[in-house]
Amino acid sequence: MSGNSQNSLAAAMAIGLELGFLMVLPLAVFLLLGVWLDKKFGTMPLFVIVCLLAGLGAVFLEVKRIILPFLEKRSKNNNK
Repeated sequence: MSGNSQNSLAAAMAIGLELGFLMVLPLAVFLLLGVWLDKKFGTMPLFVIVCLLAGLGAVFLEVKRIILPFLEKRSKNNNK
């Protein structure tokens, strides 16, 4: 493997690892927050659902923030 392809592979693996954490961590935090709020107020499915939707929104925005620059850079490299 050449140095350039190794750098490309390392960058792709780094983005994949980062995306994994960005998907799991906010969902887990928002889900735990929803369960805690539901136990506190006695409204079992309400806050779990609301927090889960908020977590999904946060995940979407973070993934979009990470992926778009990567795709734009890749598109510029393909056009050369």
